[in-house]
Amino acid sequence: MKLEELLKTIEESDASDWTVFDRPTFAQDIQQVSGGLHQVPWVEVHEHHSLLSYRSDLRISIALGLTHRADFVEDWAQSFSDKHASSSWVDFRYNGVPVYRGLRVLVDGGRAGLPCPAQGSKDIPKRQYYIWRLIDELIGSEQMDDYFRRAKLNIVDVYWPGPKD
Repeated sequence: MKLEELLKTIEESDASDWTVFDRPTFAQDIQQVSGGLHQVPWVEVHEHHSLLSYRSDLRISIALGLTHRADFVEDWAQSFSDKHASSSWVDFRYNGVPVYRGLRVLVDGGRAGLPCPAQGSKDIPKRQYYIWRLIDELIGSEQMDDYFRRAKLNIVDVYWPGPKD
């Protein structure tokens, strides 16, 4: 399967086609850390908080929630009453292997998750918009459309993912 086929399958799916699993997702980032005032190295474990499994083809899944930035700072993401925004990874997987990674930005203190436009832009490709909307329907607040509009993001008809993604 090519990435194009995988993303097209996801884009054309419906929320009822997916099963949602919460922690543990068994998709962790495990790192040994040392330094500072600690004499002994320690292990830090971070993981995705949700896993979406496509019922019609169990080789397709999406892992969500592994922290990218605890404080995400861009003007469009701070345009809400609660200025705090954070970002997390969206890992598109085939046979359990990540094949593409995107960012989901939680705005207004985590009340809604939005796709992340390229830096300095407010444009979101149509396919990405529809997939993030599906994600919002499955694990979000189902308020993405309202927050998308309030962030003044734009849906554009360009191929996604592009060569620089």
